[in-house]
Amino acid sequence: MPVIARIKHVSIIAVAVALLVGATTLIPPGASATPSSSLRRYPYLTDLVLGGVTVNWATTTGIATGSVTYGRSGSESCTAHTVTAKRTAITVGSTAEYQWKAVVTGLSRNVAYCYRIQGGGTDLLGSDASPVFRTQLAAGSTATFSFAVIGDWGFQDTSALNTDQANIMARIASSGARFAVTTGDIAYQSGSQTNYGDLVQTGPYVSEVFGPSYWTVPGASIPFFNVLGNHGLNSTALTNWPEGRAASSSSGRYAMETYCCTNGTRSASYPSAWYAFNTGRARFYILDAAWANSNVGTADLYKNDHDNHWTTSSDEYEWLAQDLAAHPGGLKFAFFHFPLHSPNSTEKSDTYLSGADNLEGLLADNGVDVIFNGHAHTYARSTPEGMPVSYVTGGGGAHLEPATVCGAPIAAALGWSYSSSTHGSSCGSLSRPTSIDQVFHFLLVTVQGGKNVTVTPTDEQGRTFDVRTYNFG
Repeated sequence: MPVIARIKHVSIIAVAVALLVGATTLIPPGASATPSSSLRRYPYLTDLVLGGVTVNWATTTGIATGSVTYGRSGSESCTAHTVTAKRTAITVGSTAEYQWKAVVTGLSRNVAYCYRIQGGGTDLLGSDASPVFRTQLAAGSTATFSFAVIGDWGFQDTSALNTDQANIMARIASSGARFAVTTGDIAYQSGSQTNYGDLVQTGPYVSEVFGPSYWTVPGASIPFFNVLGNHGLNSTALTNWPEGRAASSSSGRYAMETYCCTNGTRSASYPSAWYAFNTGRARFYILDAAWANSNVGTADLYKNDHDNHWTTSSDEYEWLAQDLAAHPGGLKFAFFHFPLHSPNSTEKSDTYLSGADNLEGLLADNGVDVIFNGHAHTYARSTPEGMPVSYVTGGGGAHLEPATVCGAPIAAALGWSYSSSTHGSSCGSLSRPTSIDQVFHFLLVTVQGGKNVTVTPTDEQGRTFDVRTYNFG
């Protein structure tokens, strides 16, 4: 068993050291890390907008109070300031736990802060080092920053560690990304609290996200922005990834709502999640383009998503059109689940969203520069004429799929088949992969000078491929 499977908690420093020396598995920190046994989810960050961030963690129910202490890294104690946390009762497996969140505001822009979490009068991190994160850039700043994009992950179908996913998490942790954005589908198969899991419980489809080798590794220092997918369309997504300040500050939506009863679907309560935020001269659009597998009625996933979210009279479409019009100029990025241009025949291109008369056209007409999708468990870069460049990044940890639908507008793609004799597949400018570790990947996106954007696809071994730099003027 690789060493990464045996360590209880992994520090960001340990991750970076392991990667810098070329290791393929992590080594435990030199000093013994002893967080409190009451800690069930290691602290992780969300909602990095304006001058604030939300700190999240989980404990046993024996911890009745919680708080976060923080300070400017290098100039203040990490316990200089305190914010009280609120708790939500959850159940992971058969265990009752408390999910905590503390909303920290009033932070300076583009500044590193360290923090610690407290519970019941105890420092829950014990002897672990204080995590450090950096706040968002001020509006209009042209300082360089990077962010990670990862899709279709949170997967462990046996009791064994998903080493491909663990390697991706380690690469993100050492990437220098200020924050991360998903393209949807987290915590297979249903996005339950048990699928998300904790630091202790193990098994098939258990602790696929908050297990010690997964989001625990980058999450304490790299804030996360959630995108909904067709797996896990329930309230758990909103509980585990609170993004309330991003939604409220952009007049977006982040709430459970009743959907009834398009195309013969049954009335159901689903999360609605769409919002926007700024980093420097860039605006990020987190969109809801998904539908539940279990409720298709007489249509399919794509049509149900379109008819509920993307007609010109839909709430989300109207919000997006208004926000785009209110924010002319600058860089714009859009993130949603169903793919505009897919290289896979099963998780195919969504023709209800692609084209000049649909969502793709709305984004193009309003200056969106790059679009990121998931759903197809592949990598793809597409360059449709007159439209923004778009990426499919669905190789974050779930079982991969082949890339066999080639041709314009797909300029490059990678995929993998577990059943075919050749396994690897590719389109366009990329060579056929010869090993599966060439296909599991994330994207590191770097913005320089407020206009130059470099997209660096990075596989689980740290190798980069299909690197492209765009000057958006």
